[in-house]
Amino acid sequence: MRATLVLLALAAFAAAGCTQNPQTNRELQCAGGVLGGAAVGGLLGNQIGGGSGKQIATAVGAGTGAAIGTQNPACK
Repeated sequence: MRATLVLLALAAFAAAGCTQNPQTNRELQCAGGVLGGAAVGGLLGNQIGGGSGKQIATAVGAGTGAAIGTQNPACK
């Protein structure tokens, strides 16, 4: 799961800036921030707890990271 999250975040960051349309670039950068935040939050949450508590911490971390990722100026 960890590798999947990292790969998704890297793909989102790599896609940002691949078009000539400024609106599309902003949308891709926003998505990269959200996905990157979710990946980092999920990885950090996964380090906490054990059993079902670990799953809950991972989900909460991913959600919190995604919410923080929306603070990217491209998302405004």
